[in-house]
Amino acid sequence: MALVRGIHIIAKGDRARAREIARDIAKNQRLLIGSNTMYGAGVYAWQEEFLPVHLVDQPQVIFEIDDSQILPSGARQGCFRIPGRINDYIDVRVLRFSNF
Repeated sequence: MALVRGIHIIAKGDRARAREIARDIAKNQRLLIGSNTMYGAGVYAWQEEFLPVHLVDQPQVIFEIDDSQILPSGARQGCFRIPGRINDYIDVRVLRFSNF
């Protein structure tokens, strides 16, 4: 078991919604699997060293998860997917929030 650190952009960058969502993430240590899934249902995240420059200022949660739970997303290098069913939750260990 190895932990992977990920960055998930909350609410596609909508700061007002992101603040609301962040409360649930912080309280429950979980991420919701949304319905907009290009490469399959799951939570999408970036490895820290691969976060694209245009996303650096977006509201985000930085978290850790066991590497056995992730798959490459098919989108770009450094992007991964935590698979699951739409509207289910993925348990994560929240490290911090940024850019609110």
